[in-house]
Amino acid sequence: MGPVDEGRWAFRLAAGLFAGAIGFYALYKLTTLNRHQEEQVGRGGGHCQSQKRKLVRRVSGLRLVADNRGIAHSQQECVLEKSADSLEQQHLQVILSLLQETSDSSTRELTLVTLGNSAAFTTNQDLIRSLGGLSVVANCLSDEVTSVKVKAMNVLNNLSMNVANQVELKGHSASDHYTFGQIWTKELNARYEIWIPQILEIVEATTLNSELQVAGLRVLTNISVTNNYHHAMTNSIPYFLKLLVEGAESVKVQVLKILVNLSANPGLTHDLLCAQAPLSFLLLFDSYVNKDVLLRLLIFVANLKENLNLLEGSIQYEMQSLYTVLFGNPTSFSHKLAMLMLYQDNEVKQHVARILIK
Repeated sequence: MGPVDEGRWAFRLAAGLFAGAIGFYALYKLTTLNRHQEEQVGRGGGHCQSQKRKLVRRVSGLRLVADNRGIAHSQQECVLEKSADSLEQQHLQVILSLLQETSDSSTRELTLVTLGNSAAFTTNQDLIRSLGGLSVVANCLSDEVTSVKVKAMNVLNNLSMNVANQVELKGHSASDHYTFGQIWTKELNARYEIWIPQILEIVEATTLNSELQVAGLRVLTNISVTNNYHHAMTNSIPYFLKLLVEGAESVKVQVLKILVNLSANPGLTHDLLCAQAPLSFLLLFDSYVNKDVLLRLLIFVANLKENLNLLEGSIQYEMQSLYTVLFGNPTSFSHKLAMLMLYQDNEVKQHVARILIK
């Protein structure tokens, strides 16, 4: 091989090695890039994907994980980061949608806590109603999990402080019009259920003194503030009187709040006095009874005594009626009242006097 041939051979060898090096480098870069992309996919698609999973709340402690349908849409990203008083319409829409779409009981509970906190503000009460939220929350009363029902009752308790919401909870037809100081007219969905009887049913069916029972009684207390829905509770009056004898102190107080509201309505006096009352009802008028219970009990009876004078005609009462227990044997009840006049509280004495004077 001559000098020229040797030079050509060396040049070709060097060119081949250079081309091979370039190819190897390109293959290395491609492999590295693919691996990096796979790692990003394995992490959920990078920053955008992780942002969609960031539905973390300050209001209730709720942590939302996106499901297969992609429930964590972009507008949901920061909803539950907000405090209860700063939730706006679009935020409440997201929360209500989550409550409807999830079947996980812990998520439903925490979502209801968020709604309950937001429903403490009047503006949110109106927004939740306008978004159909009352129906969504009330449907949770049919949940199999008791703790979910309790949280739903707590939300309804806050929502029922709004008079317009009371109309919807009662479930009137879409054509009804109402006046509350000023004219409030709104079409209501005729398909809404009548939830007051459902709440009453839950209160009567659940365990005595349970958290669910107290939560239901709180809702009924708010609804009974006005006379508009008293007639929906008349069938439960005997049960309320039974709770006064058998219930714990917290139940007694809550039931008496309802009964005081009912007794302030003269049109309900007959229903209250005709209701069957336990014979041990008079034991509640002893001085050792908690003052909160005793005071409300005396107000309840004083209201009945005053309204009794408004009833027309002679009415026959059954032996175990509330009328018979209180006024049928005046000696026993009068003795109880006379003893309470020695009670060391002027407010208690004032209401004892209301009963004795009338």
